[in-house]
Amino acid sequence: MRKSINSTEVHRHKNPIPHASIIKGLMISSAISGIDNKTGNYPKEKNTQIEEAFNNMHKILKEANADFKDVLKVDLYFNDKSDRKYVNPIWMKLFPDDNNMPARHSHLASLDGDCIMQIVFTAVVSS
Repeated sequence: MRKSINSTEVHRHKNPIPHASIIKGLMISSAISGIDNKTGNYPKEKNTQIEEAFNNMHKILKEANADFKDVLKVDLYFNDKSDRKYVNPIWMKLFPDDNNMPARHSHLASLDGDCIMQIVFTAVVSS
């Protein structure tokens, strides 16, 4: 049976979708952005917005009793792929062991408004 995951600490999608879904221990997220839950706005500084996206990812993982250690793959969607340079320092803090990090792929996308990056992740969680 599928279970929807929604965190009250993360801004809700404008469409009727959950932050993530779990079935048989496999968790896949919807698009997670760096929107500020309190203001409903995107931070103007790129590094702050990207850091907030990873913070939102963590909040969604916690809602499912999971953590970054449970993540298998991260897909990053950018308006401008040169913004990847803001991801790498955060990535290395989250996953410092080269022998124990998730797969990652970056994509170009046409994102709405002031959003510069979205995260979609896959994780394995306890049922």
